[in-house]
Amino acid sequence: MRVAPLIELVGRFAELLGIATDLALLAALRDAESTGRPLGSDAFVAELEQLTGRRLQRQAAGRKATERTEQFELGIGEIGKVSP
Repeated sequence: MRVAPLIELVGRFAELLGIATDLALLAALRDAESTGRPLGSDAFVAELEQLTGRRLQRQAAGRKATERTEQFELGIGEIGKVSP
């Protein structure tokens, strides 16, 4: 019995499926895979969010602007400062 590497048995997987290689789609798949976020339409992701009860849409990085505003209003930024 001869066991050949998979590449010898089926060739390129995309050719086996008859799918043309779309570089933009592959990049989107890699991005979704590395971030752990679902890949699909906005409606699809919104449905997943409802089903899971988790936020899945990509959000802006960093703290929300309202949190910083509230800190300044409360004077939190002044804690630990010594007045002259």
